[in-house]
Amino acid sequence: MASTEQLTFAIETFKRIHPVEFQRRFLSQDTRHDGRAFLQFRATHVVKGTIGTAQGSATVRIGNTTVVCGIKAEVSEPDVNTPDQGYLATNVDLSPICSANYRPGAPGDEAQIDSEHIFRLFGEVVDLKQLCIENDQAVWSLSADIVCLKSDGNVLDAAIIALMAAVEDLKLPQASLDPATGVVSADKAIETQLTLRKRLFPATFSLVDDAYLVADADDAEERLATATLLVVLDDQGRLANVWKRGAGTIDRPTIAHCIAEAKNRQNAVSSALE
Repeated sequence: MASTEQLTFAIETFKRIHPVEFQRRFLSQDTRHDGRAFLQFRATHVVKGTIGTAQGSATVRIGNTTVVCGIKAEVSEPDVNTPDQGYLATNVDLSPICSANYRPGAPGDEAQIDSEHIFRLFGEVVDLKQLCIENDQAVWSLSADIVCLKSDGNVLDAAIIALMAAVEDLKLPQASLDPATGVVSADKAIETQLTLRKRLFPATFSLVDDAYLVADADDAEERLATATLLVVLDDQGRLANVWKRGAGTIDRPTIAHCIAEAKNRQNAVSSALE
């Protein structure tokens, strides 16, 4: 027993002191420290309707990474430039609760950038005209809070899937405007769901140590990544988005390879969303 404990302690010590070399020892043997193949994703689990007080919600787990999304709906006045459209706001919360990598206080750069990118992605998913209650008078304003509870890599994929599932779970009460009083009333007994333009299926790949391309990097691998590539497909298998981050170089053939692998990933995410 003592020898086993000593070996475990030695491995953990080596991992902490020489994290790059620790990863290289595995990667050079065509495997990863958790036993996965280079392009193997972790198991993905989706549960819809996990927040009883939200109009739509979902919890997503990718490996140990856990993200919950809740959507609240409020009545608002429309923008003068789009009098027949409602609103969808997205907010990604990365706090010290999910990882010591994040600090308390105002949202950091990563959270703000992720929020903006997700907002742009879902502009092609949700038809904001469906959120109109009365033209030029009242619309639904949806606020999607995407909170990371546990961060162990690939939070962005989990966030996109969580919002996708929450939007599919969203139920809005039938609302009407009284022209005499200007008051909007909602009948909770009659609820409707949105008709979405498309589904989104994300797949993120990371270039570790400038040499090894891996799918769905965990936290330890992300720390050594010099570049990441987000590939998003729609439900027809069409390319919806490609987003490269980091200073590392990912050439065109590698991007094409990632897109092909993303199509395999699509089937697993689609099954999880059902």
